[in-house]
Amino acid sequence: MYVCICNAVTEDDVHGCMASGCTTAKAVKAACGFKPGCGLCTKRIHTMVSEYRASAALADALAGGPHTLASVPGAPLADPRLPEPARVMGQGAEGAPASSTAA
Repeated sequence: MYVCICNAVTEDDVHGCMASGCTTAKAVKAACGFKPGCGLCTKRIHTMVSEYRASAALADALAGGPHTLASVPGAPLADPRLPEPARVMGQGAEGAPASSTAA
């Protein structure tokens, strides 16, 4: 949905700006490249930024604080080979149906 028709800015554009670090309506407008227009979008952007900041604060409170992704030192790289295929119940090692009677 469009937030600003004058500048053709969508909600996704605004969310992307906030995810990349914009924490105020002024910063969002600058990041989205807003040019002066009718101004009807300003209230909606303020609301979106406020909701985003509140949800981020709640997520931090639930998670015990802000966390950033970091690599684990000394962690082995993933093995590029595919894992062994899972066996289906009722099939033997070669994929043939397992016999329930012993010979």
